[in-house]
Amino acid sequence: MRRYTVKINDIEHTLDVEETARDRFVVHLGDRLVDVTLVDHEDLAQAQIAPAVEIPSSTGTRPLPAAVPSGASRPAAATQPTVRPRSNGIGRNTVAAPMPGVVLSIEVAPGAVVTRGQLLLVLEAMKMKNDIRAERDGVIASVSVAPGDQVRHGDPMIAYEG
Repeated sequence: MRRYTVKINDIEHTLDVEETARDRFVVHLGDRLVDVTLVDHEDLAQAQIAPAVEIPSSTGTRPLPAAVPSGASRPAAATQPTVRPRSNGIGRNTVAAPMPGVVLSIEVAPGAVVTRGQLLLVLEAMKMKNDIRAERDGVIASVSVAPGDQVRHGDPMIAYEG
């Protein structure tokens, strides 16, 4: 089950979405239950979430003390971090690591026909096993990881054909 908080006409609503079958869901909205059937879907390129850091302007900040204790050094001047978008080609046809971890097992091979929700691989992160499942139907073109491989967030692991 997944929980979403959405804002509709400036009013926040909490939706609990339970997948009952590959294309069927039950949506809990307050005390109402709504049966939903997925007719069609389009996978959008995976959104890359990058942290942003705001460096305050020099107005209103304290100056560094004139005397620095012996053996200590002054901190380097703060610079605005550069956030670069990933350009590793990850998109609709790639399953990327959702978090850093170690690949425990691979459940598919190139050429395998998979359906949405099917187990693709198991990733261990922070002592927890995480099932990585297919987000869409398709045919596996390649598997770029092996059991025991360490992956970083966003690393491509499996590619779909087409």
